[in-house]
Amino acid sequence: MECVVTEFAFSLEWERLGNEGSEAGLVTERARVFGGWLVRVGSSPAAMALTFVPDGQGRWDGEDFGEDDYEDEEWDEEEEEEDEDGDDEEE
Repeated sequence: MECVVTEFAFSLEWERLGNEGSEAGLVTERARVFGGWLVRVGSSPAAMALTFVPDGQGRWDGEDFGEDDYEDEEWDEEEEEEDEDGDDEEE
């Protein structure tokens, strides 16, 4: 007896992203998944590279995703390291 699946658990909703400065035939798309994004890049459906981009807070919202978005996080990490080393304690 053959089992035929007729429904999907869920469907990925792929969003096409712009590719400024790349070849005209290059396609980049992303799909939201638990904990981040699946991103695929390629020139045809048969030749796509796929990667996972962690983004548990959903920060990749189409706005600027540059260094300024992470300055506070880097500062917090440096403060935590100093606290662990005891460099930050008052005498």
